[in-house]
Amino acid sequence: MSFPPTKIRLASRAYDGTLPILRGQMKIPGFEFEITETEDVPGMFAGMFKGQYDVSEMSLGELIYYTSRGKADFVAVPVFPSRMFRHGFIFVRKDSGITRPADLNGRKLGFLRWVQTAAIWMRGMLIDEYGVSARDSQWYVASMHHWDDHDPGATVEPRDGSVIRMIENRGRNTSERACRALFDGQVDALGVTESQLATLLADTSVKKLFDNAREVEAGYFRNSRILPIMHVLALQKHVVERHPELPVQLFRLYTEAKRWAQRWRRAIPSLVEAWPNHYLAEEEEIFKTDPWAYGMEANRHVLEKFLAYCDAQGITARQIAPEEIFSPSTLQLTE
Repeated sequence: MSFPPTKIRLASRAYDGTLPILRGQMKIPGFEFEITETEDVPGMFAGMFKGQYDVSEMSLGELIYYTSRGKADFVAVPVFPSRMFRHGFIFVRKDSGITRPADLNGRKLGFLRWVQTAAIWMRGMLIDEYGVSARDSQWYVASMHHWDDHDPGATVEPRDGSVIRMIENRGRNTSERACRALFDGQVDALGVTESQLATLLADTSVKKLFDNAREVEAGYFRNSRILPIMHVLALQKHVVERHPELPVQLFRLYTEAKRWAQRWRRAIPSLVEAWPNHYLAEEEEIFKTDPWAYGMEANRHVLEKFLAYCDAQGITARQIAPEEIFSPSTLQLTE
């Protein structure tokens, strides 16, 4: 007797490394994905938080925030769909007199959210790498979490001396409030994500903090071996309880999809780059390894650095180890 496949509600952006899953080319026997493909990242996270999806990308920072408080209804698999350097996402007002990272010390520094992975990396990097004082600088955010209609984050208490201030203006949403704060001079600098780049690049009153971000980021990787993790794959805990085999199966599925994407990226002409393989060869020379590796142990140094930032910034309610983030069955998995 055959049974119908178990339906799994899956939400994801359309990365090259997830395309074969979203297209249905790669599957897990016995399961059928009901796919929500979206570019609304905060909405995707909020949907997972509210139980609308069984499997989804999740903010690494949000996952850690709730895990450390014993409030997470979801658990991670060591698959990282989104990783990005963030030096090139910090903007400053041209009239601020800020010409180098050290000039940010003691200034008004804005971010979209406090519990946001990109912002945690940027704040941590400015303090850790460039000597910006957590205690002496003024930290502003437009909201606390990716979901503004629940849990405003009143329990965030930074341990490094940071004081969190809220951006207040009439922007329609988190993104607009943050950008307007920079344009109006409420903050001297603003750390953003990809979604705000076009708006900031089009305004002549602001500029990037790092003119040579790519070179700076390459140097950062050579020194740290870190390509910052942004998103992690998460599952609802009740789904894992019903299907304990699923975390391992998802790890294997996403690993296979990533390998497919790496082959495909090199073989198919691009509609945005004339010499894609030239750029890939340059990156291989910088990285010397696969910086997108899946698996907890392969990323322990990245996770421990991020967790140290989370501890300093009050993202975590207590110190936690990387092992607490992931489903136990996945801790020893490697590609």
